[in-house]
Amino acid sequence: MSYPFLFDGGTNNSYFFETELELIYEIKFRPSSYLLGDQKAPYAHLIFEFIIEIVHNPLGKNPPLDKLVSSTISSIIKDFYFKQEQSVCIYICDSSDGKQELRRRKFDNWFYTHNQFGLVKIDEHICDSKGIYYPISLIIQRNNPYFSEIINGFSLLALRSNEDK
Repeated sequence: MSYPFLFDGGTNNSYFFETELELIYEIKFRPSSYLLGDQKAPYAHLIFEFIIEIVHNPLGKNPPLDKLVSSTISSIIKDFYFKQEQSVCIYICDSSDGKQELRRRKFDNWFYTHNQFGLVKIDEHICDSKGIYYPISLIIQRNNPYFSEIINGFSLLALRSNEDK
């Protein structure tokens, strides 16, 4: 069971849903051909950054655990991959409040609890110029024709990020 959601499309392939506590989430699949470094690669147009954002929070604080949120996000991912069959999503955990590892664990739980449609998740860390590490995940279908090339590009992204520090 999940919340009903709306595909709004637009530049960010946005989906929206509202919880019973009236929180409104926007789930984005932002085109990000540059993320794996080679914008001329034959798969570059298939790369999207996956973003989970609360756009309306009448509670004024972090929302309590709501199991329907994870199943709704899973349903949205499934819908997106159905619409964009060979898509590759990269999820970068926000570190603005130092809770990036908590976000990683939460996302991992959502992914492994609800993944029933042939997706593979590969995890890495990238490092910014200040030495802050960000958990980053690649989500790809097993049958993607560029599977090996994309996995290699993702590994190189993490390696380059961490070598620069």
